Amino acid sequence: MQISEGFVFVRPGLHLYYRTAGLPLRDSPEVVVVPNASWLAELLDPLAEGRTLLFFDPRSRGRSSVVSDRRQLSLETDVADLEAVRRYFRLRRISLLGTSYHAAIAAAYALDNPERVERLLLVCPITPRRPGEWLQELPGPDVLVYPPGVASLEEMRRAGLDRTDPVAFCRAWFTDFMLPAQMMDPARIGRFPVEDVCAFPNEWPAHAMPVYFEHIIPKMRDWDFRPRLPQLAPPLLVVQGTDDLVPVQASREWAAWARDARFLMLEECGHHPYIEQPEEFFPAAGAFLAGEWPRAAEVVRRAA
Repeated sequence: MQISEGFVFVRPGLHLYYRTAGLPLRDSPEVVVVPNASWLAELLDPLAEGRTLLFFDPRSRGRSSVVSDRRQLSLETDVADLEAVRRYFRLRRISLLGTSYHAAIAAAYALDNPERVERLLLVCPITPRRPGEWLQELPGPDVLVYPPGVASLEEMRRAGLDRTDPVAFCRAWFTDFMLPAQMMDPARIGRFPVEDVCAFPNEWPAHAMPVYFEHIIPKMRDWDFRPRLPQLAPPLLVVQGTDDLVPVQASREWAAWARDARFLMLEECGHHPYIEQPEEFFPAAGAFLAGEWPRAAEVVRRAA
């Protein structure tokens, strides 16, 4: 498997980090573009066999340029970054894999550019509409950075380590707060590349949480992908863990509204099935990207 990395020039002051894995782009029959390189690049490498995975970090995340003008942070600019990556590599058609919020980037791009997308794989995606009956009061970024009741983080903050040693604070934040909330089995937390992610200041919680929860998500307002999903051209597979924080019925809605879609439930895992259930996830994802529906994937009927 060949690995390459570099930066895509978008405009002066804005460069997007990318990493490719698998076949060289010029020789590859299939290119899968994946937003969120800083979290997913090595975790998803098993999917690179026989194809090319092209990861990138959207602006102000991972190793990409920091954007100080917060007006330039939104779902729309993230979609524009994906298009900048596609154009840079002169790719005619791509498949897309999006996880969590980044599933919204992949879905929005596929809806806006149907002629350029082969297949769409959403893994534990953001809800297809503003949660409505699932809505829980979202805490502010300050609470997400300093969640109450997490003793290790409170102690580090009192000692000022969140400022003097933000890398150590970031690692504690992931291992003591974020990942335990996202994973069913705490024993699997060690599989997440915490040290690598926390090496990037863009991923420190004091930066990352406001990017999402002060700027991107609020600008999405009362989002609702459902009215456009019947026109979604590429086949869609939605993969969800039984113990994810995102409600299962929300992920089923993605599949119910799209015209050519199926839903795959993976048992005993939360928000990171490629970590928690790799024996189930990778064969299913690989089969779908190769043009087949996983055997256990189901068609979801829209509720009357």
